[in-house]
Amino acid sequence: MQPFLNFSQQDDVFDPESAQPVTVIGAGSVGSQLVSMLAKIGCREITVWDGDDIESHNIPMSAYRMADLGKPKVGALEALVAEQSGVRIKAIPKMYEGENLTGTVVACVDSMDARMLLWERLRDNPNVDVFVDTRIEAEYVAVYAVAPCDKVSCDAYGKLLYPSSQAARPTCGRHGIVYVTAAAAMAACACLTNAWSGRKKDRHFKMLVGSLEQI
Repeated sequence: MQPFLNFSQQDDVFDPESAQPVTVIGAGSVGSQLVSMLAKIGCREITVWDGDDIESHNIPMSAYRMADLGKPKVGALEALVAEQSGVRIKAIPKMYEGENLTGTVVACVDSMDARMLLWERLRDNPNVDVFVDTRIEAEYVAVYAVAPCDKVSCDAYGKLLYPSSQAARPTCGRHGIVYVTAAAAMAACACLTNAWSGRKKDRHFKMLVGSLEQI
């Protein structure tokens, strides 16, 4: 029998009973670390979509291990999370193509076109409470938390979307380092605990990780 995690040290920060079902689109560098974090803070209903296998360049920036090389991302993540926390995620070994989504949704995708497809399904969707979009580029991190049925929040986020053809690079998340991807996962996790705890849902986070000042 798998023992339950002891959450006594996070009592003043986040109550695991507040965790909501969450769907993570993308199990790469940010997504794999985020899913591991969510399980460790007490989220037990996690669905993950990704159709890719783990390649050698994925491992340094993600939660994956050398032994996972060549395996489907969601399958390896399912085993990794179960080992670390006892949580059994729902692994969907395919790319998201516009299927209906409910609950909380996090985008850990590598193109603007994928974000735009998600937003088409999520905007004004009363069945989705929070949408979080994670973006990284080299040492830059941006995480946007949006309330899909709040017009002001939606209009502001909509201005941050554009076709991949207009991006400086057609993909994001493929040029980075583990402390940047970890920062993005951390920010996304914090956005979710904030929203689930009844605080503000539409919060944004931006950081140039390499510019940290020494004290």
